[in-house]
Amino acid sequence: MTLQTTIKAAKENGVSERYAIMRRLAFLQPLIREKMSEIGLATKELEHNEDPLERALITARINELAVELHPLRRESTLLLRYFNGKMKPGSSNAITDEMIEHARQHPITRIVAFSSGRKPTCCPFHKDSNPSMSLYDNHVHCFVCNRSWDPISAVMEVEKVSFRDAVLALQ
Repeated sequence: MTLQTTIKAAKENGVSERYAIMRRLAFLQPLIREKMSEIGLATKELEHNEDPLERALITARINELAVELHPLRRESTLLLRYFNGKMKPGSSNAITDEMIEHARQHPITRIVAFSSGRKPTCCPFHKDSNPSMSLYDNHVHCFVCNRSWDPISAVMEVEKVSFRDAVLALQ
């Protein structure tokens, strides 16, 4: 669901925008906490597990959870920014869902250099002497720092800019 969808639903159902946003946030927060808790538990399990196959499965689950968590956090952040008066939908300083989606489609290989094909490379986000970063679809994951980046978060990390500025940079 988007900010615009929440506002539209509020108008259609005759409730205030603030009430609709509060209810949507009340729905999102437990989901976010649950996903973060699952990631934390899986990360602890990964630290104590020596079996390579189990480590690979746990890492894949962590990546899946991170992919599920990202849009929930993004929606929550946008709702909070609007609720607190820091953003207005359709204003000149706002970014749209279409802009975010377009930024996510930007090839990450233009941000993070990979040698031939999909072979692991050294992670540019920490001191790395052995290839530890792998490419998956249009995001990367480093197995040393145990973090993943999509094109937006990679630009944020490389350029040290905000989410909004990263989205605008990728347009």
